[in-house]
Formats: sequence, C-alpha cells, structure tokens
Amino acid sequence: MWFTFVVSLESNYKTMKTKDIVNIAGYILEGWGNSSFTTDKIDEIAYENNMCVLIQNSRGFPIYSYDMMADNCLIHGSHSLELFAYRAEAITSDTGFYYAEIENPRFNNNTLLFVMVVGDRKNPDGYIYLNTSLEPVKSTAEIIQRQVLGISILMFILGLVIAYFLARLIETPIGRITRSAKKLGQGEYNISFDGRGYTETEALAETLNYAASEISKVDNLRRDLIANISHDLRTPLTMVKAYAEMIRDLSGDNPVKREEHVNIIIEESDRLATLVNDILDLSKLESGNTELNVTEFCITDVINDIMDRYTLFSEQKGYKFIVTAETPFMVKADQVKIQQVLYNLINNAINYTGPDKTVYITQIIKDKKTVRIDITDTGEGIDEELIPLIFDRYYRAEKSKREVIGTGLGLSIVKQVLRKHECRFGVRSEKGIGSTFWFEMTGKLGL
Repeated sequence: MWFTFVVSLESNYKTMKTKDIVNIAGYILEGWGNSSFTTDKIDEIAYENNMCVLIQNSRGFPIYSYDMMADNCLIHGSHSLELFAYRAEAITSDTGFYYAEIENPRFNNNTLLFVMVVGDRKNPDGYIYLNTSLEPVKSTAEIIQRQVLGISILMFILGLVIAYFLARLIETPIGRITRSAKKLGQGEYNISFDGRGYTETEALAETLNYAASEISKVDNLRRDLIANISHDLRTPLTMVKAYAEMIRDLSGDNPVKREEHVNIIIEESDRLATLVNDILDLSKLESGNTELNVTEFCITDVINDIMDRYTLFSEQKGYKFIVTAETPFMVKADQVKIQQVLYNLINNAINYTGPDKTVYITQIIKDKKTVRIDITDTGEGIDEELIPLIFDRYYRAEKSKREVIGTGLGLSIVKQVLRKHECRFGVRSEKGIGSTFWFEMTGKLGL
C-alpha cells in the first residue's frame, strides 16, 4: 500500500495518462473516416478528458480544433509551440506517433503533448495533436501518505490483537493435545485427547485417541504374548531339566529308563525348537523380510499329500479326517508357505474339534478360477465377539482339554502368509456346532 499510494503514485499517474491519450488518439483516428463519427463526438471526448485537440490536413492547415484551456494550451493560442518539429518526430518514429512532457510557461505546470500521423508516414494524410495538463500529485501524495500511515498503524495494532486472540484460540486445543501426548508417552494409555475448537484439531484428537486405544490394546496383548511364551518355554525347559537330573541320579545305569527319559528330552527340545521357529517365522512375515518363492502347483495334490502324513496320527489318536478334494486345481503361490497354512489350520481344528474327533477338509471350486479350502471342526465354536481377535498376532484363545498340537501362534502365521499372497480368508463359527476356517486362491482347473 505504501509503495503503491506514495512512492509510485506520480509515475503511475503519468503512465496511465499517457496510455489514455494514446487510446483516445487511436479512437479518433479509427472513427475519422466513419460517416457516423462527427466532430461532436470529438468535442465530447475532449471535454470529458480535459484535453485540447487539433487535427491538421497533409499541408498543416487545421481542419478541426477544440480548446479546453481558454487559449492557454500548447497547440492553440499565444503560447502554442512550433508544431512542425514535433510533427517531424512522429513521422520519423517507428510507431507513427510521438509524445513528450512539456512545461506550460503560462501556468508553470507540466503538460503532455501527443502527435500522431494520419495515414502513411511517408505520405501523411494529416496529423492529430492532443494536449492535456498533468495535474501535480505531490500534495495529493502527502495527504495519502498521512492517511496510509494512520491506517497502517491502526491495522498493525488491530492485526496484533487479532493474531494474539487467534494464537490463543489455536494454542488451547493444541496445548491440551500436547499435554495428553506427554502422558501417552509416559505409558498412560487410557488418556483421552480433547481437540475441541477447530475441525483440524478435532480430527487430530480422534486420530490420537484411536492410536492410544490401539497402543493400549497392543501393549496388553504384548504382555499376554510374553506371558504365554514364557509359560510355553518354561514347561519344556522344566521337563528337560527334570529328566536330565533323573538320568544323572536314577536311570543312568538303566538302559530302558534312560532311553525313555532321553526321548522325552528330545521331544521337549523339538517342542522348544518349533516354538522358536514359529516366533521367528511370524516376526519375518510381519516385518516383510520374507520373500515368496512362487511356483505353479496343484493345491489338490498338496492337500492329499498332507493328509497322508496324518494317517499314523489318526491311527494312534483316533481322529477322523474327512477329505473332499478330487478335482485338480492349479495355483501360483509359495508351496511351502501354503503347506504351512494348511498344517496350522488342520492342527488348530484337531485341537478344538468335538468329542467325535472329526475334522473336515473340503476343496470347493468356484467359477473355475477360484478354489476355496474349508477346514472344519465339530467343537464348541467361538463366541461372536472373539471372532475378530482369532487371527490377531497376540491373541490366544483358551485351549481345549485334550493335548494341544502346535505353539499357539499358528493362526497368526496363517494370517500373515495369506495376506502376503493377497488371498481372502476368514472364519465362520456357531456355538455348539463348530468352526470353519477358510481361504481362497485364484488359479485354473488342472489337466
């Protein structure tokens, strides 16, 4: 504002005045040959713009004249200039016109003189002269300067006041959120974030409340995981230590007892190794460090091969496996990882099936491009509110009363493997009837 109204006011005024006079001359030149364009129109233009007008023919004789300065302009009367020199400047110019700022000796003020050639510059049809006063703007600039200074001071003070109150309004919800965030960082996960005041801070508070809720949930589940893993590790370690001491103290000289105790130590060591491997597999899958070795294979053959390995287990433990997988179906995936998914789901079904010890493994081919694998048990089922937690990496459901196969991390591994393969998966369960874990893969019918 200061630069526009004070520093550049005079130069801007002269520029605009020059532009106006050039436009007026062009307008007169354009309308001169039009029959509807009369001298009255030129009179009106000259009057409205406080301008003297003189139009000469090719010989320099006036054919139109309008004096707005009472015989005191530079193209009329006693103070008129020698116009021939200015006319020559217009003829020799590249644009066909010439203008200059000239002092009026009568009033000692600056005026703007404009000359334009009509027609060809080498053989002119005539000349247009325009002369207008350049009003002094120094006094006007001083008035504006004082007004702008006062307005600037007022706006500056008002801006400070507004900025102060806006800062307080913005800082209040941010301050509340910051204080709550510090408590969250100190482990107070039940903290509530209050972002009332602005839409953005309210959205931020909602996000932080959600994050605090998830962190709290993860922290609780992490503790449960540590407790569960500690229990799983402590039991086989205790067994290994106890039987090792028995070999040392009691059965070292008894081959039969020693072999029995050593076998128990080996079994418990295998259980420990399996648990550690599951934890490592889950960690790698969650961190994204596991690369898939994708090949094309028949999922039907994989299912049947896996179930053949459960034959001895079925004979020894009395389990029944009802397998429905006949039509060959080809898929592209990491065969080892898919086998791991099937093993984990089957072991989970064994752990929680009903007294009839029956597990159903069913292959369903959908629209010839998708295969669905269902693993169904006949157990007590899962409470509806617990179903969303079944695949959680830290969740562990209550075990069945019979001996449990696996480490308790199987479903978490299933979830990560199927996600990495971009497969759909889920669970259906009905209390008192059983549960069905399923997943789908795309592919084609086998030959």
